[in-house]
Amino acid sequence: MENQRIRISKTMLKSGLLQLLKEKPLNQISIYELCAVSQINRTTFYKYYGSQTDLLNEIETDFMAQLNEGLKSIITQSTDALLPVLNYLYEQRELFCLLVQSMPTQEFAMHLFSIPSISIIFKNMTSEHNYSDTMAKYIRRFIFQGTFTVLTDWLNSENPEPVEEIAAVLIMLRAKLWQEE
Repeated sequence: MENQRIRISKTMLKSGLLQLLKEKPLNQISIYELCAVSQINRTTFYKYYGSQTDLLNEIETDFMAQLNEGLKSIITQSTDALLPVLNYLYEQRELFCLLVQSMPTQEFAMHLFSIPSISIIFKNMTSEHNYSDTMAKYIRRFIFQGTFTVLTDWLNSENPEPVEEIAAVLIMLRAKLWQEE
């Protein structure tokens, strides 16, 4: 269990890194600059992290854990969780976009896909059909990658469409996919 001083130091470093990521890519952020913005000593940084990438990975892990917790409650309240999930992601838009831009996209997408709550959502999409396990796995992967691309484009846009409009697009695409069976 971390004490309060450690949590505050890590929070300041995370905030500092996110602030700098708005201005430039991770590989152009020095430890010196990060510590100056965060008002943390470099020794303190190295006490907890080996590199900026380690700090970014912890930010991503925290985001995924919070997303999973948020989605768990949404999924238990409703079998059709699309609108609440999109609302939740929209609320987390800035952090989502910074992570997508700062991390290898496939790695971030795979971490997102492996969140238990998201896995449940995509498993439910294929459970009503008689697919083999292998076929269902690939169909879920195909649907997820398309959905991830739509969400990334939507959340990265300067003037994102309303949540309901994106939900309608995703529902229409899903209906088209099942229509061809």
